[in-house]
Amino acid sequence: MKRVILPAALLFLSASAFAQTPAPPPGPPPPAPAPTDVPTTPGARIVTGQAPVVGGNAAGARERALDDAIKQAVNQTIASMLDAPTRAAQAKALKAIEAKARSFVPRYRALEEGEANGLYTIRLEAEVDEIALRRKIERGTSPATPPPVTPAKVGAPGTLVAAADKSEASAAFVSGLVTALSSAGVRARAGDPGETSAGAAAQAAARASLEQAALVTSEVVPEGLVRGTGRVAVSCRANVRLVAAPAGSTIAERAATARVFVEAEKASDGAAQCRTQLGADLAGRLAGVLPSSAGAGAAGDLRAVTVDADVVEPAAIPELVKSLRGIGAVSAAEVTRVAAGRAEIRVRTRAAPAAVAAALSRVAGSVITLSDVQTSGDTIRVRVRMRAPAPAGGGNP
Repeated sequence: MKRVILPAALLFLSASAFAQTPAPPPGPPPPAPAPTDVPTTPGARIVTGQAPVVGGNAAGARERALDDAIKQAVNQTIASMLDAPTRAAQAKALKAIEAKARSFVPRYRALEEGEANGLYTIRLEAEVDEIALRRKIERGTSPATPPPVTPAKVGAPGTLVAAADKSEASAAFVSGLVTALSSAGVRARAGDPGETSAGAAAQAAARASLEQAALVTSEVVPEGLVRGTGRVAVSCRANVRLVAAPAGSTIAERAATARVFVEAEKASDGAAQCRTQLGADLAGRLAGVLPSSAGAGAAGDLRAVTVDADVVEPAAIPELVKSLRGIGAVSAAEVTRVAAGRAEIRVRTRAAPAAVAAALSRVAGSVITLSDVQTSGDTIRVRVRMRAPAPAGGGNP
């Protein structure tokens, strides 16, 4: 085999030529990632929320950061709907909307989240329901039109309430009925002790520029201890005769009874409670039969009252609704929400909430018990329980 020996100079030149060969041009750069600030859903917004991690509770911090991000999404949407002066003028209403921001974000998607340096950060793509938000803004920021107030005038329709006899029960019932009629929207005042006849009451009503007089008789009957309950029963009844002024002719006549159950040690309060409930009942019945000029205030728009009941037994709810519907001044009572241990009932009534609350126990004695009755604005709060069944057997306790 023949060996070929190349000159050293040729080898050196060849190596130099190879070293100087240019490198191939670089390929095109990789595509840049899609920007995450561009929402993928129409109406969505990219927002970032943060919250400090307290006591190592990352889950709680995440929820607060999520709330922060959602509020930002809603506030950004509001800013696109309203100019700065409008937002400043309606700051209070918009603050209330912000507090319920989650109700305007039906869907969201977490783009990135995590904890760093004691802060939990979450980045969202949040979809805002702009239609619902706009409707809420229009309702919440529109100035409410106050209801028209008709000042009482001399000669305006009204009722003079007088006792038809000189009994203590009738005299005590007069003031309660005046209060209940006033709560039902009827102008009323108490008569003098001497106005016990239809003629005298009608003349007194005319002198006071009232168009009718109501003559009432009432009695209270203690019924004694209810076996096995530790309570006493008190019943009361009343009759009301409505007469025109000044003629004294009869317009209408209404009668009603009521019964309350009170703790034995509070038996002395039973008569007053019974009269209060009976007055609210009769006021509602009378408001519907007064002359049209006098009944305008009572026959107008009914007010909405919410009964917030603390209940344990589900069977107590329909009994409570039945009791409410049995009140003369109540036109409707419907259950609107039932949650664990609570029931909410919407009541339409001519009477004030206090009058409705006072009348609640009128038909509740045999099936349910009511306690802790409180009135706040247009809300009545009450504790309702099923009454324990009477022990079997006919023996005396």
